[in-house]
Amino acid sequence: MTKKLFLAVVLATLFSSVVAAQEGEVAKETPASEGSQAISAAPEASEATKAPEASESVMIADFEGWPNNLGGEMGVYGSLEPDWDNVAAVPYSWAYETITPGYDTKNVHDGKQSFRLVNALGLKPNETWGSFAMDLGPTTNLTVVPKRVESFNASKYKYLTFWMRGEKGGEKIEFLVRDSHALNYMPQVKHKLPDAKTEWKKVVVPLAQFKGRVDLTALDNIGLAFGPDVGNLRGEIIYIDTFMFTNSAE
Repeated sequence: MTKKLFLAVVLATLFSSVVAAQEGEVAKETPASEGSQAISAAPEASEATKAPEASESVMIADFEGWPNNLGGEMGVYGSLEPDWDNVAAVPYSWAYETITPGYDTKNVHDGKQSFRLVNALGLKPNETWGSFAMDLGPTTNLTVVPKRVESFNASKYKYLTFWMRGEKGGEKIEFLVRDSHALNYMPQVKHKLPDAKTEWKKVVVPLAQFKGRVDLTALDNIGLAFGPDVGNLRGEIIYIDTFMFTNSAE
């Protein structure tokens, strides 16, 4: 063996010893148990692909902002339309806010705002009908009639609920429903509701009664009739709040 070859062998042996020592230190610093924990942190396939359960309820509108909680527009029509030039002196149909003249917390059920419906004190006092309506999703197409919105699948819920209070009591109201198959803006279903009371009352509408009359998997719009057509007189007022789809009637 030459001197050069002998030195090469010695150097190779030393290098192998250093590498082995370094690998041993790394192995000590990373125990097998910690390595297995890092691997098991990833969810199992069945967990990762598990479908989320349906929520017990979903808020449609709490009237704390605009648009509603589903991203849909809200409006009042017919005898409920406000005269915006005269709202400082006359009660009007619209969101009932802290800046509304005469604001009183007794007219709000939850939060700081509700929605007020006023019959025949606005722009069209002689109109024979009046309604409040709201879309159940954002608008997607304004070039057709009725306009298209993101339909809401309410088939997994048992009830629609909301809160209502009448200014004097005895005010009359009907629930209105329209789905994505409607040919115009007329509601496909009108459902009589109990008269309003002067205290806040929860209104519970079972959705099962509408099966076969509207497509609960593709609802576009809900509303309330509150005009002369359902028996209300000029100047009658109700407050509504907290519309929800839910599986609990409580």
